[in-house]
Amino acid sequence: MKRKTKLGLGITTLCAGILLLSGCTASFCTVKDQSNMLYAYDDGITKYYDATNKPEGAVQHTFFTNVYYTVSMDNANPALNNIFETCKKNNVEVPHKDYWATMDSLLLDEVKTYVGLDASATADKVNESLQKYGYFKFYSDKENPKVWDKWDLYNNKTYSIIDDINKCPTNDFIKQYKTSMNTYINNYRSCIATEDGQYGNYGYNNDSKHPVEIEAKTYQYAWSKGFFEGLLVWPIGAFVDILCGAFNGLGTGLNGTVGWAQVFAILVVTFIVRGFMFLVSFKSTLSSAKMNELQPQIAKIQNKYPNANTNQAERARMSQEMSALYKKNGINPLSSLLIMIIQFPIFICVWGALTGSAWLSTGSFLNLNLSDSISSVLFNASNWATGAAETALVLFLLMALAQVVSMLLPQWIQKRKQKDVAKLGKNPNQNSQNRNMKIFTYVMMGMIIIMGFSLASAMGIYWFFGALFSIAQTLITQKIISGKKSKK
Repeated sequence: MKRKTKLGLGITTLCAGILLLSGCTASFCTVKDQSNMLYAYDDGITKYYDATNKPEGAVQHTFFTNVYYTVSMDNANPALNNIFETCKKNNVEVPHKDYWATMDSLLLDEVKTYVGLDASATADKVNESLQKYGYFKFYSDKENPKVWDKWDLYNNKTYSIIDDINKCPTNDFIKQYKTSMNTYINNYRSCIATEDGQYGNYGYNNDSKHPVEIEAKTYQYAWSKGFFEGLLVWPIGAFVDILCGAFNGLGTGLNGTVGWAQVFAILVVTFIVRGFMFLVSFKSTLSSAKMNELQPQIAKIQNKYPNANTNQAERARMSQEMSALYKKNGINPLSSLLIMIIQFPIFICVWGALTGSAWLSTGSFLNLNLSDSISSVLFNASNWATGAAETALVLFLLMALAQVVSMLLPQWIQKRKQKDVAKLGKNPNQNSQNRNMKIFTYVMMGMIIIMGFSLASAMGIYWFFGALFSIAQTLITQKIISGKKSKK
């Protein structure tokens, strides 16, 4: 097999492995969490008012003496309207407003009974109760509940309540409706919380987005999701939760300023994780640095055997001399590989914890919603008027620049130190290794930048801090090595 083919297969395997492992940490979102998210995209077409603020044409409720309501397809939120428009384009019939009003009535009856609302309840109390328990529309409180259990039950009831079956949804509409609603929520994973509360920003556009109720997850629940989820993902996510709560309550500079708390939490977690990795991999990093310092001697050995790639005898003799050189200088070439095997699952778990943190999906930083991806913000024209797009653009440029510097800095330092190696002559084997390493670095750098562009803005902040730490780590390591070399 040609070397280029091997390299291509290696890079492809690596990329596939990263994408696979990045999705290996399970979502912590429960059926109840998902039901709350679904209600954010379909809260019905019925609006409730008090007598003092009722619009013209509002009808008094038959149960609540102080509540008036309107029923109109114009009351549908943007997400539901988008489904209606999609159905019309696909020649799928949209159910009559009587159907939607019946669904809203069934939900209100259940919430009214659950909360214990009496006839004197105000419209504010009704709306507050629906906002809190609207997930009943999708969630069935039974053993092993599934999303859509309750909706299917409500839907079946409408056929016996509405006198005209033609007002009810067709199978084609139900399929389109469920597909669209699932698409709205399927990418959300931010459900790791240590306390019940309102988290995230859910909705079709900026005007309709709001937090939803996410239930607390226990350590026992985390272990039920998987080994790494219990061992690392939940503890890290819980630590982020604690940090956000602590920073959000510190002084006037942070108190109530949602966004700064999350940024500081990401900074602390990045520092701790990268610091731990630095300590674990320091010996391996020094070993790699020693190998760079030995490049003149390595080049001499490789130049002695220019046909090592094709001649087995030359390859064996070259390997013996290289092994002797490594042993003499106390270098283990496989140590970096061992460290990568240890580090990779930890980084994946940290990734899973940060993307799964309910706190990190909450609020905004300089008008940028932390749960929104940088790409979605930049490609939405309305965000340029609010300043969110400018923040997203600056964050992406800083993140990309930091990643480029952090990944290329070791090569720049090595190139500067090895100017004299070129005088020893070119070795095809060494040139090939250097070329392969550059390709690998560029591919990894590109993947990280693309992922930072397409994932939540909070993760872009994490990549930025992580890159800054990598730059500092490289400079500190080189300083230590230069100090040891000068002493010798």
